[in-house]
Amino acid sequence: MVRVLLSVKMLALHLFTIVLVAVMVGLGFWQLDRHNERATFNDAVRARAQVEPRSPDEVLSIDSNMANLEWYPLTATGEYLPDADTLLVNVSQNGQAGVDPVSALQLDDGRILLVNRGFIPLAETVPAPPEGRVTILGRVRVSDERERGELSDAAEGTLREIQRIDIPRLAAQLPGEVLPVYVDLLGSNPADSPMLSRIADPQLTLGPHLSYVMQWWIFSLCAVVAWVFIVRRSLAATRRATTSA
Repeated sequence: MVRVLLSVKMLALHLFTIVLVAVMVGLGFWQLDRHNERATFNDAVRARAQVEPRSPDEVLSIDSNMANLEWYPLTATGEYLPDADTLLVNVSQNGQAGVDPVSALQLDDGRILLVNRGFIPLAETVPAPPEGRVTILGRVRVSDERERGELSDAAEGTLREIQRIDIPRLAAQLPGEVLPVYVDLLGSNPADSPMLSRIADPQLTLGPHLSYVMQWWIFSLCAVVAWVFIVRRSLAATRRATTSA
């Protein structure tokens, strides 16, 4: 029997089963980590949304890591710079293709806060931002980074259409210090154009990760069961051959 279990064919089966089970168990833990990350993200977004709106300096003082500032409500007052708007292109919302107008709000101290004012379908004319002194309420976002395979913006020159809100890139064409975060507009006084739809809220769902965990672990159990079945069948065949001999 030992000879059967240690044959080349069976050793290959043992190794294949071990590798297969290890991979599938690992994938299950990877999906579990993604589930936990998503739950942590959802909790953070919900908690930050309940915080009273803060000034830019108060928000920036919370944490030196910009990623930990996302989704906090921020309020600021200033004036939109003329002729400084850009259009975030290749976006969609509620099944419609469109653009997001991104404007530069110059604060009282001269610094500039980029504001994603909302979504507008492609067929519509993009409205100008409110004139004069404006107080806005927004949701903090961090500078977007290019992912592999995505289109790039020109490295030089003045951009009027952008693929992402890359704060350092846009800062190069603005006349002042630009804050290291931008905001998705939630409200404005005076009000912005009613043609603009508010940027969609983040999806606070857990996704299918837990079901994927169970699937991968069930698959790994099936692999073990299949290994046991094949081994037992091989041993039984060897016993029958020995007995008949």
